[in-house]
Amino acid sequence: MDFLNDGEVSRTLEGASSLSPFEHLKKQVEAILFAAEHALEVGEIRNIIGEVSLADVRLALRDLVADYVPRAFFLFECGGKYQLRTRPEFADLVKKQFASKPRSLSKSALETLAIVAYRQPVTRTEVNTIRQVDSSSILTALKEKDLIAVAGIRKEVGSPMEYKTTQRFLETFGLKTLSDLPTLRSLQMKPEDQEQMAQALATLNGEATEEPPVTAQDLAFDDPAAPVEDLGTDHPAIPVEDPGSDHPAVPPEDQTSISDLPFPANSD
Repeated sequence: MDFLNDGEVSRTLEGASSLSPFEHLKKQVEAILFAAEHALEVGEIRNIIGEVSLADVRLALRDLVADYVPRAFFLFECGGKYQLRTRPEFADLVKKQFASKPRSLSKSALETLAIVAYRQPVTRTEVNTIRQVDSSSILTALKEKDLIAVAGIRKEVGSPMEYKTTQRFLETFGLKTLSDLPTLRSLQMKPEDQEQMAQALATLNGEATEEPPVTAQDLAFDDPAAPVEDLGTDHPAIPVEDPGSDHPAVPPEDQTSISDLPFPANSD
């Protein structure tokens, strides 16, 4: 390993000392962000550095955004916090560094999380109404992953807890604010899912109306009052005189009582 000699060390120190106070501040901010395990607020960065104004820290962050344009990483802002991230186009390359596969959310968990994100603050009962299944265990798991949190207690019967998304949610899905969520209209949903979601939301909003009675036409059944169409047979339809019997009806005068039947006499 090659080491710097005294002359090279001196020139390096001279270069460092020749930095302007603002450039020195930028390097301090960069070092803090590089070592941070999570996104940091401007105030947190200022508190670590010490005697510096919030305005100067914001200016340093703005300059760093421009400095990183040609680099393989960038300064990501989410919910007023800042974090260094590798660019998405290098995601597959970076994943090769890690032996373990990143944990993903199940379809049910993503569905529940989406409801909280778009309806927050939302109660467990409202989530259950939309999903039409009990979501208690999923809500608990999302809380443990720090993707949702308790927003407060709703002032109604039972005092149910309300849920909201967290800062971790924004960081995980690469959102600066909740306003960056895609609109529901832009999401590709199956027609039956759209209808189910619309009915559930209408119920929550008190807009549900009584469904009209189902008719035979709605069920694609033939109208029983309509005439029977000719199905292409060679013979006309035969009217059924007695629907409850397998044989045509017999006039009363031609009917035979059971006593008239030729049964053998009882030997007893």
